[in-house]
Parts: sequence; C-alpha cells; structure tokens
Amino acid sequence: MPLLDGGSRITNYIVEKREATRKSYSTVTTNCQKCSLRIPNLVEGCEYYFRVLAENEFGIGEPAETAEPVRASEAPSPPESLNIMDITKSTVSLAWPKPEHDGGSKITGYVIEAQKKGSTQWTHITTVKTLDCVVRNLTENEEYTFQVMAVNSAGRSDPRESRPVVVKEQVMLPEFDLRGIYQKTVIARAGDNIKIEIPVLGRPRPVVTWKKEDQLLKQTQRVNFENTTTSTILNINECTRNDSGRYPLSAKNIVGEVSDVITVQVHDIPGPPTGPIKFEEVSSDFVIFSWEPPQNDGGVPISNYVVEMRQTDSTTWTELASTVIRTMFKATHLTTGVEYQFRVKAQNRYGTGPAITSEPVIANYPFKVPGPPGTPQAIAVTKESITISWNEPVTDGGSPILGYHVERKERNSILWQTVSKALVIGNIFKSIGLTDGIAYEFRVIAENMAGKSKPSKPSEPVFALDPIDPPGKPIPLNITRHTVTLKWTKPEYNGGFKITGYTVEKRDLPNGRWLKANFSNILETEFTVSGLTEDAAYEFRVIARNAAGAVSQPSEPSDAITCRDDIEAPRIMVDAKYKGVLVLKAGEVFRLEADVSGRPPPTLTWTKDEKELEDTAKLEIKIADFSTVVINKDSARRDGGAYTLTASNPGGFAKHIFNVKVLDRPGPPEGPLAVSEVTTEKCVLSWLPPLDDGGAKIDHYVVEKRETNLRYKVTGLTESHEYEYRIMAENAAGVSEPSPTSQFYKACDTVFKPGPPGNPRVLDTSKSSITIAWNKPIYDGGSEITGYMVEIALPEEDEWKIVTPSAGLKATSFTITDLKENQEYKIRIYAMNSEGIGEPALVPGSPKAEERMLPPEIELDAELRKVINIRACCTLRLFVPIKGRPAPEVKWTREHGESLDKATIESTSSYTLLTIGNVNRFDSGKYILTIENSSGSKSAFVNVRVLDTPGAPQALKIKEITKSSVTLTWEPPLIDGGSKIKNYIVEKRESTRKAYSTVIANCHKTSWKVDNLQEGCNYYFRVLAENENAAGVFSEPSESSGAITAKDEVEPPRISMDPKYKETIIVNAGESFKIDADVSGKPLPSIHWLKGDHELANTARLEIKSTDFATSLSVKEAIRVDSGHYVLLAKNVAGEKTASVHKSQPLPRIQ
Repeated sequence: MPLLDGGSRITNYIVEKREATRKSYSTVTTNCQKCSLRIPNLVEGCEYYFRVLAENEFGIGEPAETAEPVRASEAPSPPESLNIMDITKSTVSLAWPKPEHDGGSKITGYVIEAQKKGSTQWTHITTVKTLDCVVRNLTENEEYTFQVMAVNSAGRSDPRESRPVVVKEQVMLPEFDLRGIYQKTVIARAGDNIKIEIPVLGRPRPVVTWKKEDQLLKQTQRVNFENTTTSTILNINECTRNDSGRYPLSAKNIVGEVSDVITVQVHDIPGPPTGPIKFEEVSSDFVIFSWEPPQNDGGVPISNYVVEMRQTDSTTWTELASTVIRTMFKATHLTTGVEYQFRVKAQNRYGTGPAITSEPVIANYPFKVPGPPGTPQAIAVTKESITISWNEPVTDGGSPILGYHVERKERNSILWQTVSKALVIGNIFKSIGLTDGIAYEFRVIAENMAGKSKPSKPSEPVFALDPIDPPGKPIPLNITRHTVTLKWTKPEYNGGFKITGYTVEKRDLPNGRWLKANFSNILETEFTVSGLTEDAAYEFRVIARNAAGAVSQPSEPSDAITCRDDIEAPRIMVDAKYKGVLVLKAGEVFRLEADVSGRPPPTLTWTKDEKELEDTAKLEIKIADFSTVVINKDSARRDGGAYTLTASNPGGFAKHIFNVKVLDRPGPPEGPLAVSEVTTEKCVLSWLPPLDDGGAKIDHYVVEKRETNLRYKVTGLTESHEYEYRIMAENAAGVSEPSPTSQFYKACDTVFKPGPPGNPRVLDTSKSSITIAWNKPIYDGGSEITGYMVEIALPEEDEWKIVTPSAGLKATSFTITDLKENQEYKIRIYAMNSEGIGEPALVPGSPKAEERMLPPEIELDAELRKVINIRACCTLRLFVPIKGRPAPEVKWTREHGESLDKATIESTSSYTLLTIGNVNRFDSGKYILTIENSSGSKSAFVNVRVLDTPGAPQALKIKEITKSSVTLTWEPPLIDGGSKIKNYIVEKRESTRKAYSTVIANCHKTSWKVDNLQEGCNYYFRVLAENENAAGVFSEPSESSGAITAKDEVEPPRISMDPKYKETIIVNAGESFKIDADVSGKPLPSIHWLKGDHELANTARLEIKSTDFATSLSVKEAIRVDSGHYVLLAKNVAGEKTASVHKSQPLPRIQ
C-alpha cells in the first residue's frame, strides 16, 4: 500500500505493463482490490517492466515501477540424460546436455547431488555452470547414483538421475573413435589448413604417436600433432600436394596397443602436361600434335585440356579448344608457311594448371618433291607403240610416290609432250600412236604430295619398228665342267635394222630365275658361258637387239645341259664340195670351211706344203672352238695345192686335205698379128699360141673387130614427156638429109616388180580361220605398192588358191576364213605395183586352223586403277576389256560378300560391264572381277567411293537446362558418307508446332548451347550432319531429344559438414580454428555466416572464404569473445538451409 493514502481510503489499484523493447505502458487491470496480481498471457522469454498506481476518491496517484526488467519464465525442463564419462578410484566424471526448454529464462547453473547405495538421502555435491562435472573424494568400491537439476531465475528443474556406478579404477584397451572421419580419409584443397581431431579412449591414458608413411612424423611449425586427455589432434597448416599420403597412428597403454591409418588427400590444380609436345603430322594447313598427361593430376582425374595457339610474330595466344579429352589435337585452318607455337594446359575440377609450350613449327608439307626417276628403258617396241620401264627415284622426298608422268619427243625435236593422260601407277608405260620408223625419246617425272620431281634423263632414241623375231634355239657346241659353248641362228626378221648384239641368259634347273650370263655385248651367234658349277643342270636362252634399240623376245630355251667334262676324239666335217678338187679362177675368193667336234674342244692347225699357215692381208684364218675357215681374198695360180686341217685333243686327232686348183686366163697370143689377103669383104689373120695356157688347154681363140661408134646419149629431157628422134650424117662435103623419124618415147625411169613382203607371221588362229600379218616389202620396185595377194595350199600339194579379192588388199593383215578344222596350210603373200605381182613371201611353218588357247587377261585402264569417286543417286558403270580363249567365264563379287542384286552385269568375249543405278553409300567398297577359262584365271579389283550424305548424328543428350537455354551434346555419325563431316545443323521446334526451325547451320563441334528460349515452353531438338562432298544436302536427323521444358533446374540448398563439427569445439586461447563445409543447390545459393543474430564479415582475425560449392570460416588467435554459436546459412529461390556447429546440442559453444 502507499505510505500516503492522500487522506482518503484507497479504493483500488491500476496495474500496467510494457515490454522492455517498447516505451509505452499498457493497462493490465484498473480495478485490482488486492496488493498482488497474477498477470497471464505473457510471452515466454520476453522481458517486461511493470508499474502500479493507487486510486482514491480524489484520483490516481504516482506509479511505483520495477527497477529491472522481469523475464516471463518458469523452471526449466531437466537435462535429457546424465552420462557417466569416466570413473577412477575416487572420482566420477559426469556430463549432460542442455535441457530442451530453459523455462523462458537463462539457465544460471546446474545442481549436482549424489546418493550412496542403501541410503535414501541425496547429498548436495556442487553447483556448476558448465555441462560437465567431476565428482571427487568418493569412497572406493562404493556404489553411487547421481542426479542433476537445471536452475534458472524461476527455480530448479526436476532431477535427472544417472545409472548406478561403482567407484573403482578402470582398465581399458586403447581405442580410436573414427566415426567422425568418413572412410578414414580427409580431403582438403591445397592451401587450406587441416585439423584432424580423433577421440582416444583407454585406461590408463594411452600414449599416442603419429607417422607419415613409414617414418615417425617430424613435428614442425606447419605440421604437428598434440595429445589431450581425450583426443589426439593432427594439424597441417597451408597443406600442399606433398602432404598427401598415409598417416598411421598408434595408441599404447599397459593393456595393449592399437593402430589405424588416416589417409590425407590434398587436391589442387594439375601440374603441366608431360612434354615435350610431339608433332605427329605437319601439313600445309593443319598440325597434329600430342602430349602426355601431367605427372601431377592434382589428386583428381584430369577432366580436359585447354589448347592455345599463337603465331611466333605475335604475343597474343588464341584459345583453340577448351574441352579436349584426349592427349592429341589437330589444329586446322592454318596458313601455309606461317610459324606457330602451341601450348597445352590440363584442367580438373579445381581449375587449370600451368601450360607446356611447344617448339615453333611451320605449317608446311613435311616432305619434298621426289628425286628424278631412273632413266627409262624400252622393253617392247612395235611400229605403233613403245613400252618403257624405269626405276623408282632414289628418294621419294619423304612422301610416297603417287605416280608418274611420261613425256616423249621425236629424236630431232626439242619439244617434250606429256603422253600419260593420268598419273601412271607402277613403273611400266605403253606409248601408242607412234609413226612407223620414227625415233623417239622418253623421260619420266615422279609426283608425290609435295609436287613433281625433275625429269629423269632421256632414254636412248628408240625407233618405232616392228619387233625382232627371237633368235634360234641355242645348241651346245662344247660342254666342260665350268663352261658351255652355245651357238644359235640369227632372227628371221631383224625389225628392219641390223642386229647389233645378243644377250645370253641362264637359269639353274629346276626352279632357278633367269639371269644374265654375258657382261659385254655379243656380236656373233656363238658364246661361251663361264663360271658354271660342275654337275649342275642349266637352261640357256638368247635375246637379240638391233641398231634401232629394239629387243626381241627370248629364244626357245636350250635343252637341259649338265656341266661335266667328256673326252671325245676329234672329227672334221666338211661340205661335199671339199671332198674333191676345188677348182676356181684366178682373182676369185675361195673359202675352206670345216666344222669340228670333240671333247675337250680340239686344237686346230692349217698347213700347206708342210708349213703352218699364218694370217696375212690376203689370207685370213678364223678358228673357233668347233669351226674354222680359211679365206683367200685374191687367188692366184700359186695358191693352188693341198691345204691340210689337223684337229687334236687328248682323245686323238683328225686330218682333212683340201685340194685347190686355181685357173687363170691364158697369156696373150704370141705376135705379131699378121693380116693378109685383104679385100673389100674379108682378110686373113695369123698369130702364134700364148706362152702360158693358164693351167688348162686352149679351147679356142676369140677374134674381135671394131667399127666407128654410132651411138649417142640424149640428155636434158623432161620426165614423163614423149619425144621422137632423127639423125643426119656429115662429112667434109656437108650434111646429109635426115633419116626417117623414130616412134615416140616417154622420158621415165625403168620400173620393176616389187620384192617379197617382210616378216610374214601368224597373229591368231581358230577352228575355221587363220589371221596373218606382214610388213611392206623393203624394195617396192620403184613404184608404189598397190595391194597384196594371199594364196594358200595344202602342205602336200602344189595347187595354190587365191583367197584375197581380185583387186588385192590394202592392209598388211588378213583373216583367211572357211578353213577345215585342225588342217595345216601353206600360206604365201605377194606384193603388187604398177609392173605387176612381185616375189612371194612364205609364212613360216604350216599354220593349223585350230582354236588357240589364251589365258585370261584383264585390261584395267588408268582410271579404274584409281579410286572411283561417284556421287550418290548417279549410275556406276565399270567397263573392263578382257581377253582369253576360250571366252572366259566372268564373275563379279564384293570384298565382304555384299549382295550385287542391284547390279546389271553384261559380259562378252571381249569385255564385261557392271552397272549399278542410283548408288548410295552402301555401294562403296571393293568390286572384285574374276575371269576364268580352261587356260587359267585372273582377278582384278576396282575401289569405288560413293559420295553420299552422312548418317544421322548419334546419342543426342541434354547436358544442361536453364529457363532461357538448353545445352546439347551428341556423337558424330557412324557413317561419314565417304568424306569428312563439314558441320552440323541444330534444329528446334516448340511442342505446339509441327515444323522445325534452324538454330545454327554451321556448327563445327559436337555440342551447342541453344539460347533465347521462352521460359516454361516445351521444345524438341534434333541435329543433322553435312559432309564436304554433299554440300547443301544433309543427313537424316538424329533421334529427337524428346520434350524439354525451358526452366531453371531448382534444388534447395544442401550443406555437408565434417561430422567432427557436431561436437563442441574446444580451442585454447591464442590458437586458431577453422570451420569448413561443402554447399550445393540450384541456382547457386548465397552463403552467410552468423554468430548469434549477427552476420559475420571479414576482419583482421576472422576470414570467410566462399566459392560456388564450398565455404570456410577461419579465426586466428581465438579469445573468449569468439566463443558462441556459429550458424551457416545457405539460401536460394528453392529455400534455405542452416547448419550449426554441434553434435547433439542446439547451441554449441567455442570455449
């Protein structure tokens, strides 16, 4: 009551209240009759001021106010549990969590009481303000029960009892509590501080040691560990990649020892890729280079590489690609001749590492043009064609030879002409369309990717003439154990030029190769092959060459010859004319010839009058191994007599005598010549016989007379003009009358019949025909050849039948038809001119009308030897000439057995044609042609590339979706259509429409971000491919992406913290501590650190670091004011998430 009632009785009291945060009071009641009042409906935990005013009949008095605010509270709830943390022989350590409800008022302390077993009384132990307590001075081996009560301004809570516990010393094997370390692995980013705190159990207190790998951990200011009563703590400040590894720790006491291993992984950006950068391929407009992955990947897989480029004359680097997965890259669209440098960086989820830089490289072909090919050689010659061959260049310039260009010129020309229409594959070329009898030179140019080489040296001039006939079959004249002497006949036709030499080839039997046996030119038709192996068997053949450079086909091989010495007595064989007396006239040339046989070759000597003959200018002696000849170039009477040839060897000797008689003219009759009895009509002559009768009886005398010459040669006439003549006589008296006029005579040269046609030969035969050919006569008789006539006859008959038209043939070949099968014929050919039919030329042998068996041949032209490129939807035609008799059977196949049902195949005896209409990419590949007859088989192939649209892109995926964009990725088509993929076309359509629209038409990557989408709309996406050869024509579209809604992907924030932060963190004053967490969410959440109700900011001691997905709070040199409740708040449009640093308590403290 008031001390002063104002002289009037107090009628009632007015009670008012106000919240501590407000300035105005509100009335609780105006009619309180007592001096106390219970005020309901207050807000728990709020602080209030109260005042009371007394009222009497004269009014309301001054108020009485509370000096301090009063918190609306009640007694707190009891702690949830009372835990026995440790027991010794005289103490028990207790701990408990805060009550769930503080009663609206701050907890001021906790009351601890104990009760012995058997007692009903609780003994007050102590009051503490912390959440733990050590009860001391207990009786050993006694059983106790403990209880705790929370106290606030409103009073005590109900008690919370512990389990009964016996006080005695505890013995326990050491144990590590690793529940707070996930999979015993600690992951940190380079530069962060690592603190690993592990609770350690065990009684008595174990000794804890740490190792790094197998070595005791050396404590430094940066890396150290500390042991507390309940835990061991490993600290690594500003960690580096080198701190990664195994950290074994062990705890030991009297009971035993335990150990475990903590793995520390320090993640960082990767190191530089492993160099050097290798240039795999350098071309004029691209470079392919490679590198090795970094030796240090930063602890996490390398996600991709970043490739940059710069020109060496610039300091600016240009990014070429930032999503390179492989360790190889192709830099394209380079400028030829420009020098570039490249650098590569590795990237992982922590960032991009340092770069490795390449050496400078120039974009150019890595090779040069090839060297010149070898000098071409003629290997086959006709009057219309010359086939040449050559050797490859000594160097190909570093790039494979693509082919050759062949040039030719006439010998007297200076202008070279290219005669190969396309690149010649291989080193043989047949030049056609030549002029008969003209000499040609050839040269060859090689080509690779870098270009054409210098021309080869020109070939020797080669005349376009018909080939030489092969020489005759070589016959052995003498065989020894190391040598064979061969003889052969000259070719029947020398090609119109003199034979200038022969080549002899040999081969070992049975399977040897033909090798050249002579190393110098052979002029004669005889040669001794040396250097052979005793008792080895050989075959020999001969090749002729003429002055024009033409080379014949090889002769028929000799019979098998075995090299061994045989002894055979000499024999001398002479012509029948040498068996009698050889009579000849003086001045004539006489030859004494003989063939000799014997083994070894006999020694030959010529004698006359028991004197050995010697070579002189007049007398020539030739001796070979098996033949000899004596030639007397100007015989005289004294050259007559007996010539003896002696042949001797170890087997014996032989002798032959040649008798020669030389007849000369008789000497002149002895004079004087007497003339008598001369009349006008006669006279008598007389003389004496000659002194020398010339070796023969005088048969008669020849008497001659001479009159005045009555002949005259008229000159200065005009060719083809006709003239008549008359003569007048003149003497001393004058000129006589003219004689009668002669007939008219034309002034022209004398014309004769032509000579025989040259080189008659058989070209082909069938069962009813024979085809022959010949050359023009060497001598045309002075008049142009007007035609040819062919006659045939049976071999045993002389009745010839003309088989050509009566007017004759103009051509130099003819097919004789209507012949009898398997019948032999004689054939001869005549040439005709204005004077008539000349001498015949007989076709050698007796040609037979029979089917000629020819093995199959395939004549692929130069175009078919290359890859045939054809656009899709066109018609493919493969026309291939073929030969063979009988007509070969034709078969077309595909390399991998693909069907040829689409193909139309037309085949004759001379060609085959494969046609495929409307080709597509599946018609690409190798087409194999096989022809076969009874003489054999032949195969060839043609590569076809169909330039088609590519296949559809594969595996279209959605990588990222936002409200205005969608990022697409896909794989290249399985089929590129025969050429490189040029670009991709990305299309979209809204779900409400049927037609697609183009997003981009020249995408060069396999990913694209589609922008400018309308939020909430559904879209479909697809991708088409375009290659280089089908410009403007696209592939089939990829499979549709399905309906995609353009909206931001929303995920509420998530916070992940180390389990160790669930417990109270205890830090000594002056130490530092750090709290870190991983944060995620879409969109990226904003991150806030709170202490109490205040948001924290960076200060000199407090540092907050946050990235998109992680955050940390670091406090240096902690002091008491840093104690408190730290809360991490992450917010985005999807919601918010908080995390407190506690284990079970809602408000852990840092002390």
